[in-house]
Amino acid sequence: MHTERDSMGAVRLPDHVLYGAQTQRAINNFPISGNRAHPELVRAYLRLKAAAAVANEQCGAIDPARAALIQQAAHVLLAMDDREREAHFPVDAFQAGAGTSQNMNANEVLAHVADRINPALGIHPNDHVNRSQSTNDTYPTAMRMAIVEASEALKTELRRCGTVLRTKAEQWWTIPKAARTHLQDAVPMRLGQEAHAWSTTFFRLESWIEDGRNACRELGLGGSAAGTGLNVPENFARIAIDEISRQTGEKFRLSDDLFEAMQSQSPVSFYSSMLRLMALELTRICNDLRLLASGPMNGLNELRLPEVQPGSSIMPGKVNPSMVEMANQTWFAVLGYDQTVAYAAQAGQLELNVMMPIMARSILEATRIATNALAALRVRCLDGLEPNEPRLRHFYENTPQTATALSPRLGYENTATLVKEAMKSGKTIVELVRAKKLIPEPELKDLLQDLLNDPKHARRA
Repeated sequence: MHTERDSMGAVRLPDHVLYGAQTQRAINNFPISGNRAHPELVRAYLRLKAAAAVANEQCGAIDPARAALIQQAAHVLLAMDDREREAHFPVDAFQAGAGTSQNMNANEVLAHVADRINPALGIHPNDHVNRSQSTNDTYPTAMRMAIVEASEALKTELRRCGTVLRTKAEQWWTIPKAARTHLQDAVPMRLGQEAHAWSTTFFRLESWIEDGRNACRELGLGGSAAGTGLNVPENFARIAIDEISRQTGEKFRLSDDLFEAMQSQSPVSFYSSMLRLMALELTRICNDLRLLASGPMNGLNELRLPEVQPGSSIMPGKVNPSMVEMANQTWFAVLGYDQTVAYAAQAGQLELNVMMPIMARSILEATRIATNALAALRVRCLDGLEPNEPRLRHFYENTPQTATALSPRLGYENTATLVKEAMKSGKTIVELVRAKKLIPEPELKDLLQDLLNDPKHARRA
């Protein structure tokens, strides 16, 4: 053990750790969840501190030797794998407001690593690593950087799922099926049309997530305390953000109102709302998959989902839609995390929203589990989806709403009477029309063909 001091006095720390007194105080104060900052947030903070060192050197706020040493320390930590690096960033996700403990954890670790590389220069956590910065502007900056990094994989998985379903739609385009509205029989359609609609949703979600990511590319760095820019050299923020963009390959930009950037976390809320829309839409699609695969004997059984595990400990041979059930539970969790972000976002008071740590934890966890769930769903379910064509054709041929195509010819009331007779007799609409000779056969065939439009026309519609 050894002793370090901060502005509140002496603190005892283990000899082997890289963090300092303020991090140890946070460990002592917040033994809450055992969950630490997400790796993306830690990496974002390290890149931010390296970029700040570049800006401080160019603005003359730090000498070149110290600036280079801070950058070198950041590169050493970034080169570690996540598990190795995690030991040096032990602050609980549930911590003091604004993320001061997280910021100081980064400052202290970088200073200690720098001192091990070159102890002669004497890197100080506040005076050098945190120069021209405040938790007020660095935490929201790091949070947004982390969101942009983490969400790239989510975008990729949405696109992959959409591509799988678009391929299925092409393969299934000519397979007829009965549509359902209000969970009741509706007009005939194509299975390919249904799958195509699902794929469109996935691609739309990818676009919405990118909109959320773009909102988070706006940074309030340089606002320092409360957005005032106190103790921040001229051009510091623009230089640092250009360096962050260079490091990450993302086009970050400086907010045009640093006071607003401190008060409001609306860009983070906007991204979270895109996650919410995603969860709602994917819940709907997963529910459809479960319904269409229900049975196999006493349900719809129009789709066959890959069998991934036994479905019951007591009923032999039972197989459940396990991957879709997992996905639904994930979307429910994402909705819960979004609700947490919403509460945190509205809790900002006056010049600062201090609820950022739980905001970051929730939104990064929601992004992580959604990405993993989509990958598992794609590989273990969507890739192996198969149509049960005999079952699909049975429902298609027996839906009484085939009559919809005949309504313009026979009239609504006459067609409704025909539907009721079909349901009582068990005969199909087409059988009754032919038996009653209500429509000449050539015209009847044309009307029925209109139910299954030309694929290109239906796709455009």
